[in-house]
Amino acid sequence: MLTMTQEGGGIDVVDVSGVLTKADYDRFVPAFERLAGPRRLLIRLDDFRGWGTPALWEDLKFDATHQGDMGRIAIVGDRAWQDWGTTLSKPFFRAGMRYFDRDREADARAWLTGP
Repeated sequence: MLTMTQEGGGIDVVDVSGVLTKADYDRFVPAFERLAGPRRLLIRLDDFRGWGTPALWEDLKFDATHQGDMGRIAIVGDRAWQDWGTTLSKPFFRAGMRYFDRDREADARAWLTGP
């Protein structure tokens, strides 16, 4: 599942769980594209188990198309995804990107709203 919630303070929270499918991206991308300006994203990985093959392709297309739409990206989740996920996505974003362990979400939010 891939869902997004807008929060006050300019942070958009993206919750990611399970195995992502193309249908997840078919719902998520139009919602994201309705937002204006550089976004500060808090991506929360909860029981995330990766992508189905078509979904991985959709993720790479999304990353390439929307690289200029992000101000900062904080990823909160299990350490197992830290290196793999951030290494895969980082070349597609000009935005600052940092990983935080699940118990450090408050630090991730502080970093997102900082200078």
